[in-house]
Amino acid sequence: MRGVSKYLSIGTLLCALGALIIAIVAAHPPAHAWELEQQWTKPVGKGVTFYHFRLRFEQGPAHLYMLEVSPDSGYTIRPVVANNRIGSLAPVENLARQVGAVAAINGGFFDTGATRLPVGLIKIDHRTIFEQFLPRPVLGIDAAGGIHFATFELHSTLYHPDQAGELPLFGYNRQRKYGEIVAYSSEYGPTTGTNQWGREVILKRVSPQSTNSGEENYTGERYLVIGENSRDTAIGGDELVVSFHSNALSRYDDQIQGLYPGAEVEVRTNLPAGWERFPHLLGGGPMLVADEEYALDYLSERFSPKLSAPTARTAVGLTRNGKIALIVIDSGAPEYSVGATWHQMAIVGRDFLNARHLMGFDGGGSSTMYVSGRVVNRPQGGAPRSVANILAVVPRG
Repeated sequence: MRGVSKYLSIGTLLCALGALIIAIVAAHPPAHAWELEQQWTKPVGKGVTFYHFRLRFEQGPAHLYMLEVSPDSGYTIRPVVANNRIGSLAPVENLARQVGAVAAINGGFFDTGATRLPVGLIKIDHRTIFEQFLPRPVLGIDAAGGIHFATFELHSTLYHPDQAGELPLFGYNRQRKYGEIVAYSSEYGPTTGTNQWGREVILKRVSPQSTNSGEENYTGERYLVIGENSRDTAIGGDELVVSFHSNALSRYDDQIQGLYPGAEVEVRTNLPAGWERFPHLLGGGPMLVADEEYALDYLSERFSPKLSAPTARTAVGLTRNGKIALIVIDSGAPEYSVGATWHQMAIVGRDFLNARHLMGFDGGGSSTMYVSGRVVNRPQGGAPRSVANILAVVPRG
């Protein structure tokens, strides 16, 4: 038995050593993992520049596309949900044209199966429309068009100043499950589609009323209770329907009593300090570069290491000189572009593209860049994939 224990100890030690090596490599990728072979540059508009690079990684050639947006360009970025519906998909170019974007890239991950639901936080015009149930990176866009990065899970509650405690919101714009309280906005559809096992409270938005660039008019995500229903409630454009499963009704009976017509309530979240003022948020990941340091950490962000194989990639970053950078790397024909690992994207982003912060988005067949009326890259699979949301470059204001 002593011999067995000895070998088990050695095996455990080797496993631990291997994990340490992986962690070190993730934090400090090899310095010379790419070479620049060719570069093309084209101005798109005042302060907006398109770059096309042909790089060479150890696995072969790769074409990288980048759009840089200067702070004084008069443009900013904002998320756009496909067809204004959660669970809907559309090509990047279609969504970009619908909002008059000069450029766009695909956004966060989504379920490619039956639900087509996003995987990550979405907030547009101060309204949270999908949840963030994993500790993953989020892009924040402030009222002046500046971008910010943080990693967190989202927890939301419904607060009534005259009631003790807060009501937890288990999610946004998805099917209500047993014992849950789920919020529905018009992005879910014309009605909540719920069954008779519950109760629904209808809220009308009070503030904020506007998100014009530069305006400091944010006074909280407040709503007025205007009615209730037993099931399948119609959702108005400026309304939020909070749906209680029957089990939640009995569990939170005291707090629910205060949700009578005319009562004012507030949706509160655990956003990082100051982030409650940002009109737009979009979740993605992984975080690649933070404060000019490599930040790739599959374990803490709950990404599978299998996602590290070379493929098409999409990322958004902030350069050292304060420019927004939208990036896509192609993957397809081996002689044209073989894609990149997340490590390689981090290295190229920080050491070649001067990224101070850089986070990833959905990749593979989703990776698409649209500039000046057309798709400029070669999407994996030969044609652009329909996606759940995009980041669009649009005029400010």
